[in-house]
Amino acid sequence: MTTATRTMPAAVITAPGRVEQRELPVPEPGPGQVRIRVHATGVCGTDLHLLHGHFGARFPLVPGHEISGTVDAVGPGVLNVREGDPVTLDPNLYCGQCHACQRGLFQHCEHHEALGVTLPGGFAAFTVCPASNVYPAHGLSLDQAAFAEPLGCVAWGMTRLRPRPGSTALVFGAGAIGLLLMQGLRASGCSRVVMVDPVQDRLDLARTLGAAHALTPHAELTDELRDLFPHGFDVTAEATGVPSVVQGLPALTAIGGHVLVFGVAPEDATVTISPYELFVRDLTVLGSFALNQTVPLALEWLRSGQVNVDPLITHRLGLGGVEDALNMKARPGLAGAQKVLITPGL
Repeated sequence: MTTATRTMPAAVITAPGRVEQRELPVPEPGPGQVRIRVHATGVCGTDLHLLHGHFGARFPLVPGHEISGTVDAVGPGVLNVREGDPVTLDPNLYCGQCHACQRGLFQHCEHHEALGVTLPGGFAAFTVCPASNVYPAHGLSLDQAAFAEPLGCVAWGMTRLRPRPGSTALVFGAGAIGLLLMQGLRASGCSRVVMVDPVQDRLDLARTLGAAHALTPHAELTDELRDLFPHGFDVTAEATGVPSVVQGLPALTAIGGHVLVFGVAPEDATVTISPYELFVRDLTVLGSFALNQTVPLALEWLRSGQVNVDPLITHRLGLGGVEDALNMKARPGLAGAQKVLITPGL
């Protein structure tokens, strides 16, 4: 039997709200491409949006873009990895020629494609992508390497933000991405990071991972924060996607400080922010979208131990568990879920 006739299991979104397990042909790597035997793929909020037909989803689709695995085969011309290498990848493919690409904003490519978003992704036994998107993951477990993409998003946020050494920071949302953001802030020079989240288990984990304070939202939260940091925070950020949280950040930000909008809010959401307040207090509001050539920084944080992802892994499920995993993502805090890894081998 030739490789071309082999099949593999995959979880496929076949229509909005519908996930099926299917047998698909094992993909063949072409020139300059790598076939990866998937070890683990993290479940992300993007997968939930795709399930419901958002983000321009085209079905059928194999989702999953936070991928780690081993090189199973390489096409002609591949130089950076060999069969058997542990790897992770940047799922974003870009043309390199459009206006955004020529300015170095590759994640805004006018012809953007992405594994697990517009192309077959990691909720399958194998996936194929260009060798230029594949990064060796030596020195890490493959579970850790599956965090390279979301941590790469944090790294892009830090590249945009560039916090001053010794800065103070406030982060709303202590889910997996919020806890990665907290650790990225610390790795980038912030001396004290305060976390806010309604789920106590998440706050306990935030303290374990280095949060200076971990607080629940309540009516007197603003007063409590002002007691702790009377002049406000050099950086305020949200990893919730909740518009009301975004709207409240400027009032908690110190003079000359930065507001980082990191979560994914509803596309039609709006907030009200005083332009006079931005002007008179020298505030900067930054957005941060996806990742941009920042997997190497993410891998360095992981290898150096500056970012610890092991405690974030709460569930490992096989391909049959994709729907359950998306339900966990839809209801934060369900069964204590933080990062759910889909492992085709289970």
